[in-house]
Amino acid sequence: MSAALPSLSTPRLVLKALQKHQAETLSELANGPEIADNTAAIPSPYTLETALTFIDGQEENFRSGQSLALGVHLRESDELIGVISLRLSAAHRSGHLGGWTAAHRRNQGYAAEAAGAIMAFGFTELMLHRVGSQCFARNKGSARVMEKIGLGYEGCMKGAFLKNGIHEDMLLYGLLRADWQAVS
Repeated sequence: MSAALPSLSTPRLVLKALQKHQAETLSELANGPEIADNTAAIPSPYTLETALTFIDGQEENFRSGQSLALGVHLRESDELIGVISLRLSAAHRSGHLGGWTAAHRRNQGYAAEAAGAIMAFGFTELMLHRVGSQCFARNKGSARVMEKIGLGYEGCMKGAFLKNGIHEDMLLYGLLRADWQAVS
């Protein structure tokens, strides 16, 4: 896989590699309301060191085929508003979609726009067979994003994830490239 991270454009967004000078902003946004609470893998607090480690690892993770993670930026101002990613499995030719949007930019369609773009890249450029995702059952916003971009509901794993001392139900979503191509 190429070492260079792609830059993806949508009508309102640019998805591109995060830069070290954005570490403080990334840390502030990731510490925002509901980010760590609604995600399985984001630590809380999200320190400046955590942000720098994440930024420093982007290219190597992509080059090694582990993941593609990009900062989500508003096209008109270059403001960083979140992160979108695909955790990759070369053995299964699949990607697991993840991401988050800053609290002050939610409910404006940015998450679905970014998720749709990285999913399309996964199917067309990475030749993935499947893209899937999951969210806590209580996270209605994430479930809505997955449905908006065409991922189909595949079921609920009851009590599958221990978060903050509570066993959470996880909703599963997925889409095959052939099904995506049929509606694209």
